[in-house]
Amino acid sequence: AHSEKAKAQVVEKRHVNMMDIVDEVVGMTEMAVDKNGRHLVNSNVMMINSMCAGKLPMVLGDSYKITQLLYNLVTNAAKFTMAGSIQISAREDEAEGALDIDVADTGKGIQDEALANIFEPFRQEENKDSRGFQGIGLGLSVAIGIAEAHG
Repeated sequence: AHSEKAKAQVVEKRHVNMMDIVDEVVGMTEMAVDKNGRHLVNSNVMMINSMCAGKLPMVLGDSYKITQLLYNLVTNAAKFTMAGSIQISAREDEAEGALDIDVADTGKGIQDEALANIFEPFRQEENKDSRGFQGIGLGLSVAIGIAEAHG
């Protein structure tokens, strides 16, 4: 199912500066509001950009799609992190010729039984804490499709 999503993604690969994209995503997320006008990032949450500009190579990718992928991951983290931090970091995987990007948060986490389905379209964790958020369950599905389309 995931490979079908990758086929549906059209990726125009150009040299991309990941530091610029992460800066943009952090800024957009800090300004984002929900349909009720509430900020997505709780005032008790610190956004941390741990990208090391001088240590990361330029990568080939679609800057718009990579921005969308990171924004989906970071805003998902923001919805479920009431206090603490959301940290974005990256490291070069020279053996794979890839850049590994991590979005880590101090939120409540995902229940074990929900992990198998979180990347499926229209799937959301079903509990009283998660259903209070807007969205239809496409963000993580879109993110995995973009990642797979990039290889």
